[in-house]
Amino acid sequence: MERRMMVMVCTLLLIFGLGFAGTATVAAGDESTMDLNSPDAIKSVLEQQVGKRVKLKLESGQDLEGEIAKIGAHAVQLAELTGMEFFDATVKLDEIAAVLVKVRTK
Repeated sequence: MERRMMVMVCTLLLIFGLGFAGTATVAAGDESTMDLNSPDAIKSVLEQQVGKRVKLKLESGQDLEGEIAKIGAHAVQLAELTGMEFFDATVKLDEIAAVLVKVRTK
């Protein structure tokens, strides 16, 4: 049940997050070329958010929130982790269940 919920959150995030990812992304029109069936969908979402804060929901159920510093072929580096500002984290891309991006305020 929890796995199903994570998949639903990830899918909704990708659908809604790409539509509201920001003016630079919308102006470039990159979201229309996103293939949600691609095995690199998570990496593509992360690449669009470099320099911005995101929350990663990991397969283990743990959440990590921080600023995306770098993205490689197999991992992403988060800087200034929430609650652990003096730490960075490197997370394997295949361990990420969902990417949560703040796209609007009230």
